[in-house]
Amino acid sequence: MRSYFGKILVLLFILMVNGVSAEQPAQDTTLLRVDPDDALGGTATDLLKDVVYIPLENTPASVVGEIAKLEVVEKYFIILDRSLDQVLIFNRDGSFHTKCEKIPGLVKNTAMNDNFNYNMFGDFAIQREKQQIVVRTNLDKENLFVFNYDGDFSDKIPLSKKNNGTRFWGYAFLNGDTSVYYVSPTIFKPESDGTCAYELYLSDNFSSNFKQEISYEQNNIAKGIDATVNLAGPFYYSGIKNSCFFVRSYDYNIYNINANGIKSIYKVLLPLSYSVPIDFLVNEEKYRSKRREYLQKNNQLVYVISNVYSLDNMLIFTINNNKYSNNKIFLYNTQNATVFSLLNISPDSSSFFLPIVNKNNSIQACDGHHLYSSFSSLEMFAAKEEAQGKQPEYPPSLKQYFVSQNRKSNPVIVKLAPKTNM
Repeated sequence: MRSYFGKILVLLFILMVNGVSAEQPAQDTTLLRVDPDDALGGTATDLLKDVVYIPLENTPASVVGEIAKLEVVEKYFIILDRSLDQVLIFNRDGSFHTKCEKIPGLVKNTAMNDNFNYNMFGDFAIQREKQQIVVRTNLDKENLFVFNYDGDFSDKIPLSKKNNGTRFWGYAFLNGDTSVYYVSPTIFKPESDGTCAYELYLSDNFSSNFKQEISYEQNNIAKGIDATVNLAGPFYYSGIKNSCFFVRSYDYNIYNINANGIKSIYKVLLPLSYSVPIDFLVNEEKYRSKRREYLQKNNQLVYVISNVYSLDNMLIFTINNNKYSNNKIFLYNTQNATVFSLLNISPDSSSFFLPIVNKNNSIQACDGHHLYSSFSSLEMFAAKEEAQGKQPEYPPSLKQYFVSQNRKSNPVIVKLAPKTNM
């Protein structure tokens, strides 16, 4: 009986969308029941069709401090490196192409080199139809700056101050004419005379908004750093033209967006033990200034779903909580509802006994054919030493990498293709 009522509570929890939104549009909705503790594992041979390791060329001009963001386009890997404040462009074989180092007219305060909030390159989004890298900088909040794939600056896009158009947290391009951006309800007070505001705005490439999605009561939601989750995203491209996924904190919905708005929704149903209370953002009497402490104490509670991608019949996503376990990066087979933990894939001879998915970086990109993760050279060389007794047969590129590079060299990108019949 207790189990039955528990399931009912979980369903009610999901349908109420955590009490954050005042209303949700009626789109096609698919329920995904996921119990992290029951996710399956296996070997690389069992679960993957292909694993390829791509070392990034290491020269004085191409040093990568970190892969904070990775986008994969037809010919290139495009990388946001926050630690060295740059955008690097590598060919798909790992050889260095070029990088974006400066934005015309902007000068960085070198005294702030260690503060990412003052970076010249704060974020970027890819305008695939025009082959552009559209950069957001922390040094100019009123414009976006456009570079081509050769690293050349070409233009800037002015931002409207209406509807917090200069204060969004994430943005993406859905086609040549349509962009989308997200405004966090826990940070900014909407510029609205009424009580109803929106989180998601579709626009004509930032010149004017033509549609809003995901409404909420602005006077009934918590504000401030205590209620805010700051993670990568919230938009994720999976190689499907004119669409992307969108996620938001304290909400277990995964929104599929196209140029017309929210097209469909995946509702992830987690066990009650993993779910935040439905009044978490609206009950100030109970949770005000205590939310972070509450999530630390109840470290299994999921505060955001991230790194969402689709590939064939599979949905890939990461649950984020304060419990550091291997049960957090999942592959959900939408045909048979089987759930796999990507961190429970054991390396074997097909992966040369090297790591497959980075626990910290998760899956970082998808091009519609493969998933991509990355590892530092420190991690790669440590794994090589651990596997010495297994005598792996490395391909030429990895042989050359291990001979010519060291633990301080550039990261290695991992390209993998899961099997579709799992």
